[in-house]
Order: sequence, then C-alpha cells, then structure tokens
Amino acid sequence: MNNTGHRQWNIGELYRAAKRELAALSDVPQTEAMLLCAHFLGAGDRMALLMREQEPVPQDTAEAFLCALSQREHRPLQYILGSWEFDRMELKVGEGVLVPREDTLALVELGCERLAAIAADRTDDRPLRILDLCAGTGAVGLAAARRLPDALVTCVELSDEALPYLRANVERYGGGRVTVVQGDVLAGPAAMGILPGSFDGILSNPPYIPAADIAGLAREVRQEPSMALDGGADGLDFYRAISELWRDAVCPGGVLCFELGEGQFDDVERMIVRLEWGEIGAKRDFSGKLRAIVGTKQS
Repeated sequence: MNNTGHRQWNIGELYRAAKRELAALSDVPQTEAMLLCAHFLGAGDRMALLMREQEPVPQDTAEAFLCALSQREHRPLQYILGSWEFDRMELKVGEGVLVPREDTLALVELGCERLAAIAADRTDDRPLRILDLCAGTGAVGLAAARRLPDALVTCVELSDEALPYLRANVERYGGGRVTVVQGDVLAGPAAMGILPGSFDGILSNPPYIPAADIAGLAREVRQEPSMALDGGADGLDFYRAISELWRDAVCPGGVLCFELGEGQFDDVERMIVRLEWGEIGAKRDFSGKLRAIVGTKQS
C-alpha cells in the first residue's frame, strides 16, 4: 500500500482502498475491510460507513489504518487487530498463540452440558473444578467459567509466547475463578503437582493436525504457531496423552471433552472407550462437521 503522504483521506475512501487491497488476500475482503474500519475508525457496519463516508480522517489515524492494511499480506487479520471475539469475549491474540475459532464453541457447549449435569446432581455446594489443557488464549476455559458461574478453572499452557495472552485474558475475564499454570500436557499431571481426583472435567482443544499436513494448510493457518497445530504423525498424540495420562486427575463420574479435527471422531472414540471413558456424546459445529466428543470416567 502506498504511503499516505499528506493526502486527506475520508472514511469511505479508506474503506474502499482496504476492500480493493484485500480482494487478492482474503476470501472475505468486505468483512475484513469493515473490521479494520471498526478498529481504527469506529465505523464497523454498513450504516455507519454510509452515514460517515465523507468524514475526514486525521492523518495519524489514516497512517495507522494503511500501515495495518500493508501488513495483511504476511500477518493474519486477528494479529493485526490484536484481539478476536469468542463467545462474547474480546480476547487478546498475536504472534505465538492460536486464534480462537467459532468451531470451538462445539467443545465448550458439549463439555458444559455434561458438567452442568454433574453440578445439578450434587448434594453439597462444592464448586466444579475444570481443567483447560492446551489453553492458548484461554478461550475454552474462560467460556466455561462464564457458562458455569460457580466453577473454578485451571488453564494449562506450555508456550512462553502464548502465556502473556492467556494471562491478559484471564485477568480481564476470569473473575478470580480462573488460574494459569505453565506446564507440558504431554508430561502428565504429576509433573505439575496435580493430585488424583482433583477435577470434575477436562476440556481440551489440542494440536490435532498430522505433522505432514501442516505445510499444505492455508497460508493464514501456517502463520499461527506450529506448537498449537502439530498433533504428531497421525494428529492424535495429544488425545492419547490426555485421555490416558490425565485420567487419574479426574474424579469418578467426571468428564473428558475434546475438540476434533475433521475425520478424527472414530479414532478418538475408540481410544477413549478403551481407556474406560463411557457415555460417549458428540456435537457438530456450525458447518455440520463432528467437532467435539465427550466421555464420562467410569468408576
């Protein structure tokens, strides 16, 4: 994108410039242009753009807008904006952390349905205790805490790059009920001092892309951290580790709920049934794909 020089831009001109530039970079150039306008210009819908089209934009604001637009060729829009919405939360994101996606709501909804049933059956007032493994931004754990107002959530994340985003999001949305722990999920709970039977449920959106497939992912996705994508040779390394190593961290009757990659349901179902997770349930995402699986720990 050319430098602004001393040109006086208005909102309509910047929107149209963004839409033209993004046409070669995005499948949804109009949507991305509107998001940029919302972020930098405070005009994020069609009515605002129509009503304020001729409104002049201060030079420094126009420069910031066009600078962001010039980055779009090599950075995901979410990283440029610095935040992304998930389940009515505006979560901080950036290089080094996986961007939360709408598909993950299937995991949140399925897991919370099963956990709410556990809470309803209790005869005491103990809070639910939930683990979010491979937490990233904390999207899953924070959404669970919002939906289950008395729950206590522990978010486990290994990446030094992801942790600042996780901590910032927990500080904003955790309500004092969400804790951050840095640790390697593949090492199991004992490595973090987690005692058997400490939790009522595990929710996890683990890395699940087969290693050989990563190079063929969309350019957008390849710019996200490989640590958050690479699920090993067959994409199932984290499912194996969590369903087996972390089983004892869950109390009898507690639940395990995973997000799934496309076509992984049957393999993961066989795996968790063999390890005596029963009462298997599933949920599809908004596009109709099997996106989440849940099982209950048998006594």
